[in-house]
Formats: sequence, structure tokens, C-alpha cells
Amino acid sequence: MVQLKSFEPHTVRSGKGHKNVKKQLHEAILQASDGDEIGAAREKFRDKVLRIDVEFRLWKGTEATTNTRAKKDLDNLLKPVLDVLQTSLNTQKTEPGLDLIEGDEKVHEINARKIIVDDEREEGIRIVILEHTSPEG
Repeated sequence: MVQLKSFEPHTVRSGKGHKNVKKQLHEAILQASDGDEIGAAREKFRDKVLRIDVEFRLWKGTEATTNTRAKKDLDNLLKPVLDVLQTSLNTQKTEPGLDLIEGDEKVHEINARKIIVDDEREEGIRIVILEHTSPEG
């Protein structure tokens, strides 16, 4: 599990300030985790079918600010998270990812939610990767 606090979740879109969204998330996760933890997770999840649980905590802003953080779409928030977890951040494979999943095809279940928080310090992301278990049927 990785939990980032006082971190603004971003979506990937063209425009000013959004070119490095994946790199910023990648660095924040590396700083919040130690290398051994990431390495152990790589080994644990290699060649496995996975479930990813993600919680986005978005600051609602104040009446004095025009803040659109809470309006971010959940599906657009997920894209950079899934990309950062993979081997490479881009299709050209020039930027390394965390290498926790080989590709999106290994993810069979995603549980995602966004929570609007009053305090900007509570803003952040919580990511949990688990081995996927098929429903019995």
C-alpha cells in the first residue's frame, strides 16, 4: 500500500503544468516507499492477475478560491496511476515506471473512489495492489 498525503492528484491532459503529471506521481510514490518495499511488491505481483484499489482525496477549496480539484473525473484520475504502476510511463518506453505491473491487461479489477476533503493537507492518493481472486460461480 502507498499513501500520499498533501499531494494533489492530477489528471493527464494537454495544457500548462500537466506534462509531468506521471513523473511527479512516480517520484512521490518512490519518496513515500522504500526500495525494498517496491522490490518485494514487484516479485509478489510478477505474472499475477491483479486488483487495484485507489482512493483519491480531493480538496474542495474555499469560497475565496476557484478550485476545480473536486470536479476531476474519476476515470481521468486513474490513468496516471495505472501508467505509473507499469514498467514504463510512456509507449516509447523512454521513461521508467515503477514496474509493479507489466501492463493494464494484468489488471482485472479496479475499485476507485474519490472523497472530497475540507483540509488541503488531507488531499492525496491511497493505492493498494492485491492479487485478484475470481468470484466463485
